[in-house]
Amino acid sequence: MICLILLPLMAASGYAQETGAGHLYAILVNGGRNRLTNHERYWNDLAFLYRTLRQTYRVPKRNIIVLMSDGDMLYEDMLRANEREFISSPVDLDGDGQSDVNYPATTEILSNVLINMSRRLGEDDHLFLYIIDHGGTDDEDSENSFIWLWNDERMDDYTLAVLLDFFRVASINVLMGQCYSGGFVADLMREGRIIATACSGKEQSLNCPDRPYDEFVYHWTCAVNGADEYGRPVNADTNGDGEVSMQEAFQHAQKYDRMRETPQYASWPEQLGEQWTVSRALAGLMGVHNVEMTEQEPIAIWTLSGQQRSQADGHAIYIQRQGGKTRKIVR
Repeated sequence: MICLILLPLMAASGYAQETGAGHLYAILVNGGRNRLTNHERYWNDLAFLYRTLRQTYRVPKRNIIVLMSDGDMLYEDMLRANEREFISSPVDLDGDGQSDVNYPATTEILSNVLINMSRRLGEDDHLFLYIIDHGGTDDEDSENSFIWLWNDERMDDYTLAVLLDFFRVASINVLMGQCYSGGFVADLMREGRIIATACSGKEQSLNCPDRPYDEFVYHWTCAVNGADEYGRPVNADTNGDGEVSMQEAFQHAQKYDRMRETPQYASWPEQLGEQWTVSRALAGLMGVHNVEMTEQEPIAIWTLSGQQRSQADGHAIYIQRQGGKTRKIVR
């Protein structure tokens, strides 16, 4: 049994829905795991995507929550690409002189951020969740995958699935670059969701051989950004509609992925991934809206239980996994 004590985050971050703020909200996570494994390329991956959201699509800063290794501490927590020195992870991701990092990437804080955001977003909003760093698996045959977070903490695929089930939004779009990330697909997939991963649940994901980035997510971000990290044009708009959909971004990244890994993609319904673009989600112009979560979820292995009991037990939510395992999240 795991108990996650949720602290009152978000209040100081300026996070709130405001008129004109748009309908797209993003959570970007680099867990890093620890000082020895927090490679500079993970920072590069996240910063590139952050700049794409802010500068290419003008997503408001208040709509983006960044969890980065040890947060804004000055501890030398990141291993440089030359693997000869450590530095403190820069908190300015887009070069404007302002800190863009909100919190450390711990299990407790990621859980809290997800639950708090699920309470604030409405049925016309869209969530984009991006995770980059190390991943692992307990059993490659059953693909029980997990994310390594800061201080060697971890979050399992089924725990993240439960946290995402709190959301009642128009869509959830998940991009994962960590090893064994494909093991998350079956757990996270629901109606109204898109998920793309760098590899299968039985594989490690790999870094670029010629630049300090991770291979799959680098090409994915280039596709969505419309340019590489040097500003050279990248055209992934295969249907010529002037937008790069999540399906097109995945197909581009899959095509240009040079490493021995098997990217995974799923969209339910199929047309959601064909329609979902950053600009359309931001404007609330998606063609698939207000998807209701049904009680019968053919892929899910977790269900919520103990709803009545929670009223008299510290607002706890009990989570029952098929097979008898129970977890508890205290709200």
